[in-house]
Amino acid sequence: MDHHDIAQICLNGHCINSAYNKLPQFNQDFCDKCGEKTITQCTECGVNILGDYENGVMAIGFEFHSPEYCHNCGKPFPWLAKKIKAAIEMAELE
Repeated sequence: MDHHDIAQICLNGHCINSAYNKLPQFNQDFCDKCGEKTITQCTECGVNILGDYENGVMAIGFEFHSPEYCHNCGKPFPWLAKKIKAAIEMAELE
């Protein structure tokens, strides 16, 4: 059956686990790169963050990248929102 697993990503955008259900041994409450809390759902609408796509065939060589916007509500995820805020603050300084 074709479906997406859930992705676990820290609030700074580091992907912790792109197969949250399939590989739970790699789940973490906090990021081992920056210490931020991790999430598996959009902080705006609560829908699961899309992770690896499963279609019954093992795909080798595909790298998962943290999405920037929620596929359900279109809002930026916290890691992109931080970048947008920083860019606005930099522009206001100039």
